[in-house]
Amino acid sequence: MRIGVDYYNFKHDILKFRLFYVDNEGKVHEETSRSNIKIPHSYLTELIDQKVQYLLSNPVEINTEQDGLQDLLNEYIDEDFQLMLQELVEGGSQKGYEFVYTKLGENRLSFQVADSLKVIEIYDSDFNLTAIIRYYDTDIYQNGKNVRVTRAELWDKEKVWYFVSSDANQLSFKIDTKIAINPLYHDTRLNSDTNEAFGRSIGTALGVSDFIPFLRYDNNKYKTTDLEPIKPLIDDYDLMACALSNNLQDFDQPFFAVKGFNGDNYDKLLNNLKSRGAVGVGENGGLDMHVVDIPVEARKAKLTVDKEGIYKFGMGFDSSQVGDGNITNVVIQSRYTLLDLKCNKAEIRLRKIIKQMLELIVADINQRYNTAYDTSDLEIVITRDTMVDETEVEEREKTKAERKQIEIDNILNAAARLDDETVLKYICEVLDLDFDEVKKLLDEQDYDKDVKPDVEVPEGDRDTTQQI
Repeated sequence: MRIGVDYYNFKHDILKFRLFYVDNEGKVHEETSRSNIKIPHSYLTELIDQKVQYLLSNPVEINTEQDGLQDLLNEYIDEDFQLMLQELVEGGSQKGYEFVYTKLGENRLSFQVADSLKVIEIYDSDFNLTAIIRYYDTDIYQNGKNVRVTRAELWDKEKVWYFVSSDANQLSFKIDTKIAINPLYHDTRLNSDTNEAFGRSIGTALGVSDFIPFLRYDNNKYKTTDLEPIKPLIDDYDLMACALSNNLQDFDQPFFAVKGFNGDNYDKLLNNLKSRGAVGVGENGGLDMHVVDIPVEARKAKLTVDKEGIYKFGMGFDSSQVGDGNITNVVIQSRYTLLDLKCNKAEIRLRKIIKQMLELIVADINQRYNTAYDTSDLEIVITRDTMVDETEVEEREKTKAERKQIEIDNILNAAARLDDETVLKYICEVLDLDFDEVKKLLDEQDYDKDVKPDVEVPEGDRDTTQQI
């Protein structure tokens, strides 16, 4: 989990890479004279951000037909809720799973992401969740200076206990005496008349039995990170790219082979070559210039293979693909195939935890407003946007419209040999209209066509001699 977080934040293994050599006596020493360039390539960051934004760039919508519930739900499904979902999927992709902490405030229920690296689940012998420990680091002012301490909370189905680290190493904890009432109920209130505390659990408040206010989002069945399938490929890419940079840095200058050199030392030789472009050599002497042939093309080919593997096994969209210039919407959709598959797996698990949160939200609404809403008809709408060629879409729509026009023209040309009802039926099929509804409207129009509403006929203009 920590490695997944490190790679998302550009802290790759290449940053720890060191060079060594063995001297004439067989001893190992670290090489400090050669280049050791360290460049992390943040493919994991791109792949996770692709996944989160492709899945949640459009706000998640919750729809219902229950009278009055939609407006109440909109109070909960706000920008903070959308941000929480993005952080949840992002954290789960980095660490394998992430937690959502449920808070029962003064106004309404709310949710907040809890770092899974600092949440510990406690199970009984039957693998039932009985408690959760959550801890975090904070600074306190003590003895005239700021001291970093670790605070911990132990949550069960009714109360929460608060602890604080009791030593500098933060290895042992004691009850936090600065909290007057410890433990506290999940929802603790103070009686203003008697100044006594009373409370209840969140499960009791919402009518949910045996509820610990933490929900877990799993990245996949095995709770593995998005890094695991591609970490060796990323490490190899970092190594190949940095080795190429080191070669170019170390061998960017030619070296010289000198025979019969008459100078005092090689420093003067190099100085004469740089400043005067000449050097003296002894009898039968000479100077040859050599360059190192760096295998650039081989390294570039290896980098390309690694990059393709990263996007393939990381199930991402490679935006650097150029293709043959014939970029149609079919080609674009095919490049999103792997990303779609990955997001399909994530969406199923995301819908599961959203449904759990909606059950808590509706329970909170019923408790606040004394209503009896349920979650039976709640619809979770997650909309993904794919880049498309708008010109191609418009051309396709234009072609469809022209085809419909030709079909209608053919029907009208044959109308003289067909009855009116058959012609109307064929036209409705082409335009995708309800034949029975159109026929009903036409019948009503024929009935009312001679009637002029809101027009009074003068008494003298009425024909009183007409017999019926």
